[in-house]
Amino acid sequence: MRRNLAVIAVLALVTLAAFSNSFSTGFALDNQVLLLDDARIQAANAANAGLILVHTYWWPHGESGLYRPLTTFSYLFNYAILGNGDRPGGYHWVNFLLHTANVLLLFALVLRLTKGRVWTAGLIAMVWAVHPALTESVTNIVGRADLLAGFAVLGGFLCYLKSMEAEGWRRGAWLGALAVVTAAGAFSKESAVVLPAVIVLYEIACEKRWRRMAAGLIVTVVPIGIMLAQRGAVLSASLPAEYPFLDNPITGAGFWVGRLTALKVVGRYLGLAVWPWKLSSDYSYSQIGLAHGGAEDWICWIAVASVAVLAVALWKRARLAVFFVGFAFLNLLPASNLLFPIGTIMAERLMYLPIAGLVAATAIAALPVSGRALAICGVLITAAFAARTWVRNIDWTDDKTMAMAAVRTSPQSFKVHRLRAAQLLGSDAARSDVDGAIAEIGRSLAILETVPDEIQLAEPWNLAAVCHRVKGDRLKGEDAGKEYEEAARLAQRSIAVDTATRAAYDRRHGVNLPAPAASADPYRTLASAYLHLNRPQEALGAAVEAQKIDPSNSGAYQEMAEADLDLERAEEAAIALAEGMFASDSRDLLSDLMRLYQSGLDEKKCAVVTGPRGPTLNPNCEIVRRNMCEATGRLHREDLRRRMGCGN
Repeated sequence: MRRNLAVIAVLALVTLAAFSNSFSTGFALDNQVLLLDDARIQAANAANAGLILVHTYWWPHGESGLYRPLTTFSYLFNYAILGNGDRPGGYHWVNFLLHTANVLLLFALVLRLTKGRVWTAGLIAMVWAVHPALTESVTNIVGRADLLAGFAVLGGFLCYLKSMEAEGWRRGAWLGALAVVTAAGAFSKESAVVLPAVIVLYEIACEKRWRRMAAGLIVTVVPIGIMLAQRGAVLSASLPAEYPFLDNPITGAGFWVGRLTALKVVGRYLGLAVWPWKLSSDYSYSQIGLAHGGAEDWICWIAVASVAVLAVALWKRARLAVFFVGFAFLNLLPASNLLFPIGTIMAERLMYLPIAGLVAATAIAALPVSGRALAICGVLITAAFAARTWVRNIDWTDDKTMAMAAVRTSPQSFKVHRLRAAQLLGSDAARSDVDGAIAEIGRSLAILETVPDEIQLAEPWNLAAVCHRVKGDRLKGEDAGKEYEEAARLAQRSIAVDTATRAAYDRRHGVNLPAPAASADPYRTLASAYLHLNRPQEALGAAVEAQKIDPSNSGAYQEMAEADLDLERAEEAAIALAEGMFASDSRDLLSDLMRLYQSGLDEKKCAVVTGPRGPTLNPNCEIVRRNMCEATGRLHREDLRRRMGCGN
């Protein structure tokens, strides 16, 4: 027991050392959307709990095929109950503690399965604890879904083993714990449903206790069934989820090409497990090409076949090693694209438990080798992996560091160049590296150029348009005009792509959905470019389209007003600003409207008066009342019209 406690302490300390610099990293990539922009986790109340239970993982930013309420509840625990809010440290500590718990569970499992080989179990757990590919599950906060699912599979399997050794009420207690852990895992991430298959595989490979196994299977299948029923109900109440071709090209491939590509990706996963030096947060189109029989394809296929052959060869000598190979495969299978396409062609977070299985299988198969040699190799590998993990943690600091790392490791992914471009452009146009942003978004568009519009993505084209518009603002004369012309061309391309992708979705599902708010972005960009090109009529048309799609965004009303002023329709500009003021509650539009009245539109000089909080509009002034009534009429705001006495 004392020796076990010493190993546990070492495992915890080594894990802490490898991830010690992760606690200061921030909310990179999806963390911003799932943690900072999800109102459901910002207060612990019944209403938010209900929303978490009846909507998918990515709601309210869009429904998806993912149902992970327990993971979202864990974010609520951090945000609202612990009070972490927008401070990342607390989230990282929860992730670290979950990962450490999983490391200790793996140690306990291997210790039990190897019948007390403490140093073997400790070595396996230690190498896995610091594997660099695990940073996407541990350092990346929203990798928590993998940590929770991993806890369920490891903890549930341990509960199963203990239930097989117990009798009476103790057996019932362990089976009850198994049911609870399975339910927790299934409601955290879909991959936890592999637990019954893991149990069956273990019995086939090692024990063959068929009758006694039945109770364990029943208490795992029931909570999984409940989760699937609830998930089905939630998904049926939302729009059909689709996985974009650009995130996973396998969705657009034929059956055999798709399966061969998936098998190729499994080979790449094996490579990362062995040599995890080149890591990436994104493998989107076209970083991994569809299988075509090239050299890379064959290398990956041979690697997979070699592992399968080795497993067969070990069947008689080391069945426990064969079990762990199967454990790795089963935990990867739901997300491998072999059975069905998922939302990504490849992601390192999907290797969280599979790497544990591969490490355990390798060490157990190597047991006949000198124990000292095995220990030395394990320590050296642990040291190298821990150093790489420590360095990789820094990449997860923010979007800037992640983008800089990703463009080096996934240069053919359109998404990482788009991310880098957005980061270089920034929110402050005066400080942006616009030339660098144009270069990066150009690389992204070069990758997308040959993709049909129906499976394209509109946003990169609009980002490119914004980059050229910002550059135009820095230039003068003909040079500025060329940039604005390019901005208009790219915005029109973005509109065409958006129109084509939405129409294709509607045809596939027999619906006619309204355009989402994001579809207004390229229209606003186009309106801005036309205004700079002194084409106010075209600018007005684009701004009106943006306003129809997203009436709560103030930008369209500002552009409508500018276009009306260029067309010498000052009162129409005032109505547009008033309309936007009511639709968006924008203080900027109110200020613009007051300046417009003071610039000469209000001949009676009664529109702006001094109020208790400074200048404000005078609703008793004839022109103000007239413009307000017209604006509220266009918005169909009868409540406001009655309040202002419009029509009387």
